[in-house]
Amino acid sequence: MHPTLFVDAFGRLVPIPERVDPSQYVPNDVSETLWSTFLDRSVHMRWATEGSAGTSRVWDVQEAEITYHLGSSRIGFAQVGLEVKSASPDLSNITVLDEPPPGIDRSQGGWAAVPMLDDAEPPTEPALAISPLIQCLDDSLRWYGETEVDAYQVTGYDLLPSQTRHPLGSLLSWFCVPIAAEITPATITLASSQGGDRLVSDVLDRIQGTGHTFFEIGPLLDAPDEVAAGLDWKWLQLTRGEVGIAVSLPEWSTAAVGWLIGTVFNAALSMEPAPHALSVRVTRA
Repeated sequence: MHPTLFVDAFGRLVPIPERVDPSQYVPNDVSETLWSTFLDRSVHMRWATEGSAGTSRVWDVQEAEITYHLGSSRIGFAQVGLEVKSASPDLSNITVLDEPPPGIDRSQGGWAAVPMLDDAEPPTEPALAISPLIQCLDDSLRWYGETEVDAYQVTGYDLLPSQTRHPLGSLLSWFCVPIAAEITPATITLASSQGGDRLVSDVLDRIQGTGHTFFEIGPLLDAPDEVAAGLDWKWLQLTRGEVGIAVSLPEWSTAAVGWLIGTVFNAALSMEPAPHALSVRVTRA
């Protein structure tokens, strides 16, 4: 099984009536309008490919829905499967056969054995997929109207232990010239298959100081239900932490939130044992 990720955006969406109007469609039609937009954006940015086996990609689009009209703060989500590429023919392993396979006309000339398949590449590390995944959902939602996002959440299951220790450190140069007015306090909350508060505390120990001077991470603080991670995916039976992590971001953007959630995922999946299901939410204070 390859890992699956859900990305959620919470906040407010004021729709463009010509593009999405719940009064003109049944609710399911409104929900399904996001799928094609998210897929097109994924393909356009080369984060996914459409029907091209063997082509490198970051994820496979599985689902995407607009949910702003359902009366909750969740305005939309997308679901993707993490897989780089399928197994492909090993062309160096082709051999010519003396006799054709059964049912093949001898008059057709030479023939070759079916090439063996090489091993498929491993799935994309969740920490590396998270930032573009959040960006893709944000871009897709903005096509339908004006959005104001107060929280992003990424939830994954069938997760594998992380193979890299610090994959996101070099990306911090994006934030090297912070603007004081853009600095944003926020709260990180976690839910997982490996317990709640203990995981939050262990993650804090691993990520404190990783943001250099651009991100301030810690201390622990109480996390009320309205900012808790994982509550929308009850079937995963995640255990939420009663505490969260106070953070300060250099800006409220998909880049900053993506870096932060990716860093938390990498820290949690580097533990022993690593959780096979994890949800991380960053909520603007």
